[in-house]
Amino acid sequence: MIPGPCRPDPDDELVLGEPVQPHYGPGWVPQLRQVLDDLTALLGARRTYLLPGSGSAALDAALFNLFEPGQRVVVVESGYFGRRLVAMARAHGLEVRIAAVEPGRPVNPRWVADLVRDCHGVLVTHVETSTAVRHPVAELAAVAHAAGAVLLVDAIAAAGGERIDMARMGIDALVTASQKGLGGAAGLGVVALSDGGRERVLSRSCRPPSWYFDLLTWDAAAAESPEWEPTPVTMPTSLVRVLAASVHRIRETGADAWISRRAALATECRAGLRRLGLRVSAADECAANLVVVVRDPRADAIRAHLARTAGIMVAGGLTPYPEQEAFRIGLVGRTATAPMVERLLHEIGEALHQPGRLRHAA
Repeated sequence: MIPGPCRPDPDDELVLGEPVQPHYGPGWVPQLRQVLDDLTALLGARRTYLLPGSGSAALDAALFNLFEPGQRVVVVESGYFGRRLVAMARAHGLEVRIAAVEPGRPVNPRWVADLVRDCHGVLVTHVETSTAVRHPVAELAAVAHAAGAVLLVDAIAAAGGERIDMARMGIDALVTASQKGLGGAAGLGVVALSDGGRERVLSRSCRPPSWYFDLLTWDAAAAESPEWEPTPVTMPTSLVRVLAASVHRIRETGADAWISRRAALATECRAGLRRLGLRVSAADECAANLVVVVRDPRADAIRAHLARTAGIMVAGGLTPYPEQEAFRIGLVGRTATAPMVERLLHEIGEALHQPGRLRHAA
């Protein structure tokens, strides 16, 4: 029960043991087109790209295509992954203005408004996995657009678990990955663009200094060979098929119903932890649906007890919390179920009510 990578649905996981399918030809192209269509609809995007690689690779692609060296951006430093956004923006030669955030709280859009003047973009992590806080991306989009800037959202820990409609929320570019809320196996990054994001890509003064991450490279391949090989590189077809099945399942269930279930499960998990006397990092009004963070000085011992006694793995803390004083519960993939949450809470309760177990685990 870590925040990712998830355990895919058992039926989807079987695909990984089947013969590898070629990444071109009439048997493949409709499958690729279907997953792209489903992702585009799920995210409310205008154009979606599926890139072999991690979510961080997709973030690199988005930065390459939206911004040019020397441009200014505001980055919400929301925690561990907010700091990664800062590092990535600087690696792309961007001038960074940091919007600091109080741990466990969402960013105040007014703070961003004070920083965004004369900037080209705002970068934010929708759900900061280190704190389990959901940040107000629609409000940030309004602030960015009022200043003539674009909004880039890292939704790696949000897509498939939070309500996202890029067109309605004003998100210009969004990045996510296959292995968390979307329910697939690790190894695929997603870059989604709105009309505004697409315009920014096309208005660059020159092409990005990367062939692979240049989205126009992918556009050219799709235009040159739409029915045979619409991608410029070899695609990991088994990973794409697993993601396709999972995303299609979300669409068939209905995004609203799917996400409501995720929200209810996260609410029950947080409430159960509080009943046990544990401190949950994020307040309910800004708490994420795919990850729950607990702060407790016994965190390492609780994690060890869960692994040894119940075979349940949860993740350690990340900045801004000390690793040994927090743990992160993932509600993704096949373990995102009420019985698993009930089992997890029971095992934590057993440990807390019998301190000797925690001392032994530690």
